[in-house]
Amino acid sequence: MTSRLKSAEITGSCAQVWNGVIIPSNGVISVKIDGNNLSATVKSGLEKKDSRTRIQNIDSVELHTAPIYLLLAIGIGLAVIGLIGWISTLANGSSPIVAFFLLLVGIAAIVLSILNKQRYMAIYSLRYTIVLFMKGSPELYQQFAMRVMALADSLNQSEVSQS
Repeated sequence: MTSRLKSAEITGSCAQVWNGVIIPSNGVISVKIDGNNLSATVKSGLEKKDSRTRIQNIDSVELHTAPIYLLLAIGIGLAVIGLIGWISTLANGSSPIVAFFLLLVGIAAIVLSILNKQRYMAIYSLRYTIVLFMKGSPELYQQFAMRVMALADSLNQSEVSQS
């Protein structure tokens, strides 16, 4: 009983969808199940936005975990530049300190991008997408996603049986 109550509302960092690309933004978003509706409240700076989506209109819920690709690309670039610089300075006989430092920073950025993953949840309906970056345990968000989809299925089943 308590797991149902815990998964009735989730919070996270805001995100926006621009041309299919999910971009982090400032603020906090709270999403909760309110009867047959999904209520989302976004608080960002001086703005506050409330939206309601009928749960039976929800098509899918996506939980996504991935490395931070920008940091990975920067790390690979720095590591390659540092490695090339280190090899060329060793061949010239000059000091490879700067190149070695770039190599180490590049490797650190690669490791950091792999260990510090970006996790988000996206709730898709026909006209509206709710995206939030997860804070805390992914299990809570997974419970919420399963509960929303089960409720959407049951509401759609009852609508078909009434027709």
